[in-house]
Amino acid sequence: MQSVQAIADKYGVNVPSTWEAVAWALFDYQAYPAAGESTMNFFQTPAGQSSKTQEDTNMVLAGQLSKNNAFLVHAIEIPFWPTVPGVAADNPAAFGAEAVANLVNDAYAIHHSGYLQFNVNNKTYMLDGPLGQFPSKRVFEVNAAVADASTAGADLQSRIAYAKSGGEQRNLGEFPIFLEASQSFGVSLNWPNGKQTVTNPARIGVRLIGTLFRTAQ
Repeated sequence: MQSVQAIADKYGVNVPSTWEAVAWALFDYQAYPAAGESTMNFFQTPAGQSSKTQEDTNMVLAGQLSKNNAFLVHAIEIPFWPTVPGVAADNPAAFGAEAVANLVNDAYAIHHSGYLQFNVNNKTYMLDGPLGQFPSKRVFEVNAAVADASTAGADLQSRIAYAKSGGEQRNLGEFPIFLEASQSFGVSLNWPNGKQTVTNPARIGVRLIGTLFRTAQ
């Protein structure tokens, strides 16, 4: 009678002791309420639970990688989209009566506040802020100001369209963070000085960018 290991080595779909490396990102997005939050925890709810879909996260398990997977974190991003779901009067393309540029104000409020904490096995491997230290490399970028006078002698109506946090992506350089299968990890965004309010509900996320290692097949 052959052992289970012998059978697995002969007939299993995985190649024993062989790994493949894939460029990858672990991501998790959440709704950001207008009233703000004191703490938001990421990578703790997998797709398929608590109404999360693969549009929100690609986590399979809560706070850990599944068997036969490992991940090397090279960089961290915090994407932020103000006004999600969209409020028509505050959308970038909106134009009409003069209005406060809420999208700009909300983006500024988030990027100049708070801090990020990255824990592995309850030990902190990164703690830095404000959140603008983690700009997203890929963004929807618009830089525009518009003005109009609908009737002769009317006051100019103006609107700044959009704003973002820019700069070099937060790269971990010579000290990437290696996550093993079944090892607990999590990222939290924190506002210890009080909840950071915004004009309208928004969407915020954390992306861990790096290399996924998985058993070859």
